[in-house]
Amino acid sequence: MVVHDSVCRSATDGGKELGAMEALDALMRPGATACHECAAAEILIPALELGKGYG
Repeated sequence: MVVHDSVCRSATDGGKELGAMEALDALMRPGATACHECAAAEILIPALELGKGYG
């Protein structure tokens, strides 16, 4: 699974739109990655790092 920003040109049709918390939850799943072609990795990966230790 690849998580994209809502305006990502690399995203394919058929995906589900997620809120920020849902996107972070999705990224915590084994094998999930954030797209590096859009802002998803730039925004979501640091957010995951900030949240470590709070669960």
